[in-house]
Amino acid sequence: METGGIYKDALDCHHETVALRRWFHAHPEPSFQERLTAQKIREELAALGIEYAEAGETGTIGVIRGGASSPVAALRADIDALEITEETGAEYCSLRPGLMHACGHDAHIAALLTAAKLLNRQKSRLNGTVKLIFQPAEEIGRGAKALIDTGLLSDVNAFFGIHMGAQMPVGTVAIQAGPIMAGANSLAIDVHGQSGHGGHPDEGIDAIAAGAAIVEGLQHIIAREVPPREAAVISVCQFHAGTRDNIIANHARLSGTVRITDEKRRSLMVEAIRRVADGISAAHRVESQITCEYATPVLDNSPELLQTVLDAAAVVPECTVCSPELKMGTEDFGVYRSIAPVFFVFAGSGGAYPHHHEKFDVDENVLPVCAALHTAFAMKFLA
Repeated sequence: METGGIYKDALDCHHETVALRRWFHAHPEPSFQERLTAQKIREELAALGIEYAEAGETGTIGVIRGGASSPVAALRADIDALEITEETGAEYCSLRPGLMHACGHDAHIAALLTAAKLLNRQKSRLNGTVKLIFQPAEEIGRGAKALIDTGLLSDVNAFFGIHMGAQMPVGTVAIQAGPIMAGANSLAIDVHGQSGHGGHPDEGIDAIAAGAAIVEGLQHIIAREVPPREAAVISVCQFHAGTRDNIIANHARLSGTVRITDEKRRSLMVEAIRRVADGISAAHRVESQITCEYATPVLDNSPELLQTVLDAAAVVPECTVCSPELKMGTEDFGVYRSIAPVFFVFAGSGGAYPHHHEKFDVDENVLPVCAALHTAFAMKFLA
């Protein structure tokens, strides 16, 4: 198989790839609980005659050994789903209420399994080794580190990953060196006040009022402490407080996420959040505990892999390469950079709805594009 025939071979496997994608879509599982998903992946690799190692309970690393043991190219797909009730109405919709592949991980798995098939056919011509990473727990930002900790990836020389690009036309691939996705910190604030009667608020210390003031105050950090040309986000996404309508709440819990696009900003944001929350807490006579912990790095594509990725995209006829906007979403793929250079691209998957929406779906014509990109990257990097 010459690289020019990769896309044709991926198209020839399209029916099988679609069937795989729909099976995974119908059987979503949450982070670090992807047991059925992992079993299916391992069965598919075994059927192809590809050796694999179990990386923890639900992680899997397939290995295709070419004519030399090195260099080693790693291709990654994430496998976990989200706690969302699906409303697509598709015939292959989730069979598990409250869980859904609303970020395209089902398509990621299927495309990488097809790439595994194509690469395995050509393993005698590979000048190195390909590792196929089926990673759990991307949605909580902990899966990449868990796989690194197994030591099974320590010999990798380059990591390549693909993500569905919602609402981008199929055939469009967003490729750019440098920062492309935000880094994240978790955020949790527990506010402790004093219970009282709802009709006599002066006799209690209202944790809800204090918590609401903290939510508002945190936004002033973005508006007044972050340079206007630098992207950063503080989002409080959950606010839980109170037990009934006539009791002043003595506790409120706020939680959410912090996003930065420059690692130099991370510690400054944490300091500002603590300062603002502590100051507002003092003003409202409450006590607060603030947790703002490192979650994921800024995803920074390595310039030394750019030409290899562009060459891989060239194997897809009529593929349109564009530059992605810096996304405030986050990904733990950047964690692999602690081992070797990384490169992450977005493949247009169409659809009318964004990621993490209950009606999210992909145009399945993106599957051969992704399978071909994975295959071509590995072959060109090892060449």
